[in-house]
Amino acid sequence: MTNSKKIKRNIGASLRLAPFGHVRSITFTIMLLVVALIFGCRKSGGGGGDPTPVNPTINAGGLLIISTNGATNINSINLSFANANGTLTEVSSKETTLQKLATNNFIIENGTLKVTNFNFKDMPAGKSNAVTLTFKLTPSSATPITKDTETATIYIGKMQTNISVETFKKSKFDMTDKNGNTLTDQNSISGGNITSDPHENIFFENSKFAVGTDDTTKFFLTNSQNGKPGNKLSVAEFTTILSNSIKKNADIQSYNSLDFEITSATNKDAPRIATWTIKFKPSVFYNEHSILLNMSADDNASDVGGWVD
Repeated sequence: MTNSKKIKRNIGASLRLAPFGHVRSITFTIMLLVVALIFGCRKSGGGGGDPTPVNPTINAGGLLIISTNGATNINSINLSFANANGTLTEVSSKETTLQKLATNNFIIENGTLKVTNFNFKDMPAGKSNAVTLTFKLTPSSATPITKDTETATIYIGKMQTNISVETFKKSKFDMTDKNGNTLTDQNSISGGNITSDPHENIFFENSKFAVGTDDTTKFFLTNSQNGKPGNKLSVAEFTTILSNSIKKNADIQSYNSLDFEITSATNKDAPRIATWTIKFKPSVFYNEHSILLNMSADDNASDVGGWVD
């Protein structure tokens, strides 16, 4: 006889044998028996049982940035699990220099993922490299989970913050002269080959690029000649020339940074100088760089003209 049938039989017997004066105690007994009946039904499969398993999820992503020397200023990225605890069991990457990464190179603590004791010196700079992490999952509560492993892909990027002055010295200039002729791959910008007017004694040479001593993201290109009073050089024309030279510079391409923005500004206090700011992308890998063009080799000259929009 099942538990539920026994309980129902006991209830019936209690009602037949009890005197009228014991109604209250019978009522209490019935309540207890009903509770036992419900519990017995559930225990025998009438509902309830083990909790429904839940799907564990993992949130691990973003760009793990390291510095130019491959050893310092390594940041961390967020790592979290829902409904589970995770233990890192495997690390893999298609990037050759990252294939030696192992589980002991990663630290997981306080909801973050860090990397340690690994030399990124030979890893390509200026791009993100995918690394796949495999985790063993265990339930974080009494509720079971639907799977016991999960993978996540993170990206490790090495900064190449400054483009060298030697790279800029290899820039080739493309220009369109007043007659509409296209001049390509020039080593210099000659006054006779630009449309800006008036201009005299203008000659910018790519080999004359110089880098700042205090700020290595600033490059200076000074006119090899002294210029003339009243000169007016077009900022827009030189923006096109400089932009094209950057796009065609094979060494800059090697930094994986063909994508960039270039903006210009004139200096009202020193009209002989105009500045072009170059924002290479992704910006997390590169500092802003700037090129300053000086219209005269003679800094003592009081009037050598100025830049115009």
